[in-house]
Amino acid sequence: MLIGDEIKKSDNAYFSLRKKRQRIEMRKDGNIFYLEKGSVSVYRVENDLVTVSFAAPAILGLAQMRNDVMSHYLRCDTDCEMWVMSAGNANDMLTRKNMWKHAFDILTNHLQRYFQRENMRSHKTIREIVVEHVKHIWSLDPEIREKTSVYTFILSRNHISRSAIHKVLQELVNEEKLTLNRGKLSSLNL
Repeated sequence: MLIGDEIKKSDNAYFSLRKKRQRIEMRKDGNIFYLEKGSVSVYRVENDLVTVSFAAPAILGLAQMRNDVMSHYLRCDTDCEMWVMSAGNANDMLTRKNMWKHAFDILTNHLQRYFQRENMRSHKTIREIVVEHVKHIWSLDPEIREKTSVYTFILSRNHISRSAIHKVLQELVNEEKLTLNRGKLSSLNL
């Protein structure tokens, strides 16, 4: 919030409304984004898989701010309200306002989310991968979890077929380890 408030106050930032499913290039624009309302997912350019998702308030673009490689892009999961500032102006602001520690804390949080994602994907069997994703979905806030399709969540983050995911989920339902209601996770007993 501290960095977001400074971005909002800056004469070098502008307000932008982005529509649901709109793609935002990270490096091409060379911008830092303060997501004030809405949620976005970060996709890997090379394979269009979701690497991590963020809900407002969030600062986005720090990881690519000082890097020329365009490895990720954003896609709005909802209509979004954000403030946009060029990477150069953000760099100047963070230095002038002595806010690099806060930027580091944000990057550390983002890095931890990437580690969590890799942990979910690093298992040897499809069942283990599906179970880790289901556990992650269960850990989400109830209002987010109730809107999250288990199938879409897992498919967007892995190259696993829908039928393989369905087979594992059906096994877990039959073992009474979870309950699904219209593709949404309603109970978990793992």
